[in-house]
Parts: sequence; C-alpha cells; structure tokens
Amino acid sequence: MCRTELNLSPAHETIIQTLCVIFKKAGKPAYLVGGYVRNLLMGLPPADLDIASPLLPEQLKEAAQAVGIGNAKIVNPRLGTVLLEIGGEKIEHTTFRKESYAPGGGHQPESVTIGVSLQEDALRRDFAVNALYMDIFSREILDPTGRGLEDIRLRRLRSARPCAEEMIRDDALRLLRMIRFSCQLDLRIDKELFQAARRYSDQITVVSKERIYTEMNKILLSDTAYALPHKWHPVRRGILLLELVGILTRLVPEFEGYRTTGQCKYHKYHVFVHTACTAAHTPPDLTLRWAALFHDVGKMPMWKQNGRMLGHDRLGEQITLQRMQQMGADKKTTRDAAELVREHMYDLDGRTRESKLRRKIQKMGYTQFARLIQLREADFLGCGYEQLPVETAEKFRALMTRMQQEKVPMNIAELAIDGSDLIQAYGLHGKAIGEVLQALLQECLIKPSQNTRERLLRMAGRYIRP
Repeated sequence: MCRTELNLSPAHETIIQTLCVIFKKAGKPAYLVGGYVRNLLMGLPPADLDIASPLLPEQLKEAAQAVGIGNAKIVNPRLGTVLLEIGGEKIEHTTFRKESYAPGGGHQPESVTIGVSLQEDALRRDFAVNALYMDIFSREILDPTGRGLEDIRLRRLRSARPCAEEMIRDDALRLLRMIRFSCQLDLRIDKELFQAARRYSDQITVVSKERIYTEMNKILLSDTAYALPHKWHPVRRGILLLELVGILTRLVPEFEGYRTTGQCKYHKYHVFVHTACTAAHTPPDLTLRWAALFHDVGKMPMWKQNGRMLGHDRLGEQITLQRMQQMGADKKTTRDAAELVREHMYDLDGRTRESKLRRKIQKMGYTQFARLIQLREADFLGCGYEQLPVETAEKFRALMTRMQQEKVPMNIAELAIDGSDLIQAYGLHGKAIGEVLQALLQECLIKPSQNTRERLLRMAGRYIRP
C-alpha cells in the first residue's frame, strides 16, 4: 500500500466526489481499478473509469438512486457489472469476484463467485499492472499482488497471479492483450509469461473473430495509443511478437516458414522481419497497416509451389481476403487492404506509360492510390538498405498531384453532363448511355479540359452506334 499524489482532471475529481457520496451512503469502500490507475501511475492519459467494491449490483443501484443518481443500469448480474453515468461519463462498476474457466481458453468464465475479497478480485485479473487499486476516499494505492507497482517501475509485464501459465491458459484472449499492452505501454514481457503464452498459443483459435479483429487493430495502431519513447517501433514489435509467440501462423498459416526464409540481394532481412519493418514504416492508417502485414503473404506458398516468388502479389490478394474475413475484419477494410496487396508490385521498374498510370489512379481513387504510394515507400524502406525518396513513389505522387490540379473527373458523376443530357441531345436509352459516359470519362482522363458541357455533348456523337 502506498499514498501518492495523482493528478486527476477536474471533471474526474467531480465524478470521484459523487462516487464517494454513493459509497459513503452504502457504508462500503470503493476503488478505482485497472487501466485508469495504471495510467495515472505511469503519467499517461486516463483510461476508462472502472471501479470495484464489495457492493452487489442491486445494492449499488439502490445506493446510487438514494443520492439522486438515476442512471445506474445492471448490465451483467452474473459478473456483478453495473453501468453508472455521472457528469455525462460512463463508469463501470464490478463487484469483487473470482472466476474459474473450463479447459480450452474460452473467454467466458465457467463459474463466477461475486462478493469475495479484494485480494481474490485482484488474482482474477490478467496482468499485475492492471491489478492496482486506488481507494476513492483516501487516495491510497493498493497492490494486492505485490507485483504491480514494481512492474510499473521496471516497465515489465507479468501475470497478476504467481502462476503465469494458469492465467494464460484460462483465457486465450490474454495472448493478444499481452502483446497489445507490451506494445502500447512499452513494457518488457516477463520470461515466464512469454513461455506460458507460447505453450498455449494454439488456444487463440477459440477466441471469437470479433475480439481477434479488435485486438489486432489495436496492435497494428499501437504507436498511436500514447506518446511514449520506444526503443523499437511498437508495430514492428507487435508483429514480431505475434510470430514469436506462435499466434500469427495459427491465424494465417501461409506465414509458416517466413522467419527462416531469406530474401535477395536487395533485402537486408528475411521475409518476416521485412514485413514487420514495412508495417512500421507506414503511416497509422488501419487499412495500410493490414496491407503491409499481408503484402508478402503469398511468397512462401509461391516458393513452395515452384521455387520462385513471382506472382506472390496476386496470390497474396486472395489470402488477404480469406484470412482477414476469418479474423472478423469488415468488408471495406478487407477489400481495400487486399487491393493494395495485389497492386504493391505495380510499375516496379517505372516504365508504365502515363496514360495507363492515369487509368490506374482513376480506378483506385485518390485515397487508395495515396496508400499505394505509402506502401511502396514503406516496402522499400523495410528492405533495410533503401532510403527516401523512392523513385517510382515520387513518380506516382507527382502524377496524382497533377491530376488533382487538373481536376480530372474520377467517375461518371464528376462529368459535366449526365444521362439526361444524352437522352435529350441524342435520344439514347438503356446501357448505351452508360457506355457513352464511360467513353467520355476516359477522354477527360487524358484531357481534363474537355470536361465541359458543350465539348462533351459534341464528343458524345463519336461514340453513338447507328
């Protein structure tokens, strides 16, 4: 137990004072717990406001209503969870509890006992840094496991329980949470915890795809969580940990063998380190990060098939579509990431004609093509030898900028005429309207100055069949 000066925001001070009124009325202690306390001690922006106490859900609801807090909703009676709303902010309260899990690593506990001691509540949590409590009355910090404060001081991630294997075995989602916290908070994973994670990495397959996707997104954007100095880029670290623990190859079997497969004279690293470095060199755009993760996923399957990696971009597109869908990714992110994987080798030698490049930019759209430029630069930087500027990326960027300045229409809706104009001027109907508009769009792609009503109506006659 220790007492330290923790600077809460004025809004949170007001909320804590209201909570003190509620729990004083109930005659019970209450504690801020988990990420909120951890972040305060680490000098980081506050996490969600979570509190824990001996109060049962109905008791808390009654106490809140007795002091005029009507927004108290019992969310999960089994887990003792109540959602309070104070000052426009949501606060989650859980009654002290202990849990037991069935074999296999399922996220939901098999049995729950609520109304236990604070010590038992602490031991059900995942990591020691998340098992710290702050008394809302005295502001004292309690460290029931005897490990959390030391781990914050040493920037280390350990199990809240003495047996790391037991903690990891109970809930397979903790495999991903371990990696996420390590990356976001720049915490070194304890050896015993790391070894336990490796032993039970096969249990990741029982975690729901929605939870896997949520945690993977947080890992791929882990550099955006907090403004912390990192020895290694958090995203590079995260991807390497996913592989070293044994999670990634279970989610994406096509990555099997990447850690021992070399590249060529242009690459300093083998395929997997190159992948991690490439992702770390991309801006924090989720679609781009997924594309960077998968951009070379087709290399090993192609190598096993014919001893060459030619065509890995096209195969990689199909693997990306399949595996991202299996991990619960939304359709748009999946489709856009897969397109970037397919196109990441486009015009690698810089010989593509401008007219063809314009069509590619128009087809992909400015946002997506800008991602392709960034992926090209990251791919080159991830080789370990290359430096900016990347010649083909500069060529792409210059042309795209020029097209934007020329106001090139990117789709039929941006043409100066529409189907009704063609009906009125030429009596067109049916699919012929779309065919003529598409032809005019291609004309304006090469000569944007043609995109006026008069010129387009005049040119339309060339494309009308008798």
